[in-house]
Amino acid sequence: MSAAPDQTCFAPAERAPSLEIEQHYAILSEHEIPVVLNSIPVISMVLNRCRQVVFGNRKFADVIGVADIRDALGKRPGEAFRCVHATTAPGGCGTGEFCAHCGAVRSILLGLAGRDNIQECNINRDHDGKVEALDLRVSSSPFLLDNERFLIFSITDVSHEKRRRALERIFFHDMLNTVGGLQGLMEFLAEEVPGDLRPDAQLIHKAMVQLTDEITYQKQLLAAETNELETNFVPLSTNDILELVEATFQNAEQARGKRIDVVNDCQDVLVTSDPVLLRRVLGNMVKNALEATGPGGVVALGCDAATASVRFWVRNEAVIPRSVRMRIFNRSFSTKGVGRGLGTYSIKLLTERYLGGTVDFRSAPGEGTTFWVHLPLSPDA
Repeated sequence: MSAAPDQTCFAPAERAPSLEIEQHYAILSEHEIPVVLNSIPVISMVLNRCRQVVFGNRKFADVIGVADIRDALGKRPGEAFRCVHATTAPGGCGTGEFCAHCGAVRSILLGLAGRDNIQECNINRDHDGKVEALDLRVSSSPFLLDNERFLIFSITDVSHEKRRRALERIFFHDMLNTVGGLQGLMEFLAEEVPGDLRPDAQLIHKAMVQLTDEITYQKQLLAAETNELETNFVPLSTNDILELVEATFQNAEQARGKRIDVVNDCQDVLVTSDPVLLRRVLGNMVKNALEATGPGGVVALGCDAATASVRFWVRNEAVIPRSVRMRIFNRSFSTKGVGRGLGTYSIKLLTERYLGGTVDFRSAPGEGTTFWVHLPLSPDA
């Protein structure tokens, strides 16, 4: 399907005359908007009612390869970026069949309708005679100047983020398949090897289980940060949860020479939550408490039930310095060295974003340190 010069398959084909564009450029050049746009490291341009460039910042000029921004005036974004589909229709950028599926064109049209918005856009551009694929995040923000409607259109290249996320998905998928296969093999061998080798085989199998669990945890944490984590809420017994967490960490490396005690006076209630994420949260609380506890020390674990909520808690005898307390939930902050600092951060992230609860703690001399996780008994609450 083709379109005549005055027709379109999607957005209007009309263009403003050159004199009007030059007038708009002159008006904008006397305004503070160019100063602001030139001060930010994001590709930004000002578009007129016909989706044409009437101003662009230095970042925009550098990316499209022009020394003087006036060389790009009158072009539409797809034409300035040399999108391969910008010339498929006589009306230019925004008027072809492919343009109906373009996030940039949709964003601009929404902006011209008076709506601030952010969209994602995938384009193929001609770059030195080769086709370059780009993943972009675009935004449009309308404004009035001298009774004329303009649009600030900004572009951020997120191609590296998209590629990284794709590689991460492939990595976790392949790694979990490989480790899962080895785990199953070791489980079989642990039962079939001679008796004198069985303890070693069982030890290797346990290590494979822990490795699988750690890889799964990292996958969940990445998904949680990008709002891609799926939850599965089911009724859970609070006592069963506490016993499972205790059993998981009682023989862990961090618990060597230490003891985990589940307080016996906890009221057993049903809480509707995600069992995997809740175990992650409580497990990180216990792991942190164990790492802060010296040989012979005790980590206490328990819960308190209220009318519509439940509070899980983990206590140890160590006291957190005030300077550390101020940053305890910050991402990548840790007192344990480089590459740490996701434990308390993930506790807060998973609890407050996905489990619908809150996290708090108290640390004082004579009391030790207690972390709490408050959860509603049901998600609706």
